[in-house]
Amino acid sequence: FGSSLSSSPAPRPPAPFPTPPIATMTAMWSPVVSVASGAHPASTFPNSHLLAPVGAAAAATWAASQPGSPMEELRQAVRDEDWERLYEEGRTRITMRAEWSATEERCALLQMLARAGGARRVLEIGSFCGAGALALAEALPDDGEVLALELDEFSVALGKKFQAKSPAGGKIRTAVGRAAETLRDLIGREPPFDMVVVDADKEGARQYFDLVWATPGFLSEGAIVCVDMTPFKGQAPLRYAKFGFPYRWEAASGQEHIDALRAAVRESPVHTAHELGNLLVVRRSG
Repeated sequence: FGSSLSSSPAPRPPAPFPTPPIATMTAMWSPVVSVASGAHPASTFPNSHLLAPVGAAAAATWAASQPGSPMEELRQAVRDEDWERLYEEGRTRITMRAEWSATEERCALLQMLARAGGARRVLEIGSFCGAGALALAEALPDDGEVLALELDEFSVALGKKFQAKSPAGGKIRTAVGRAAETLRDLIGREPPFDMVVVDADKEGARQYFDLVWATPGFLSEGAIVCVDMTPFKGQAPLRYAKFGFPYRWEAASGQEHIDALRAAVRESPVHTAHELGNLLVVRRSG
């Protein structure tokens, strides 16, 4: 991600993210090359509910979190924490970064997908401090539920303080522990999920992805599985490396695992997928 020291003019700052209606967000879809084809990415989803909003809630537009809202307070609390210090003191299980928290753009995309698909039950694998879980809960109907799986107790406790302030916070259930073990414990104990978001360690993403698809009754008919494809996000530290002062924990990018999962989906005869905003969105073909 280096930069050139040439005399070319400085790039313009990015335009502020607009308030996108469902139609605008859907139009932003860009296909993963060779994963699916068609004039419009959702056109390869037969009877796709991504293009057919379900109910009045699906037509709702996204609005940025307001100052003083539980979501904005949560984001600020995440930014204010010294995550490396917390890890050095043994208060977190891995070293984390504030940038792992779901951005407003990511929250908008998750809400659009949940509403457009008529989701009622959502599973989030890797929740960090719960910004994404809260955004999803806000998009679900009154009887909806988000089950969030997270490894670290500290980040869960931090998020719950702000989720409790939101009217949608009561829709969120959290299970703390290793994702693979928790997922196995869920089999046969939970009703099918309409949407799954995998936003955890990149080494385990393929295992989680395969498990939710391969387990009978785990997903509802027409369910979507979304996988975060952002390098470095969710990665545990490899070693303590010196980058000047202070020292910093260094982690692998996870890019090889991201590429392997993308290739596996591309070659799969039973899946159709598209990628938007570093999120791979997968549905069963046919």
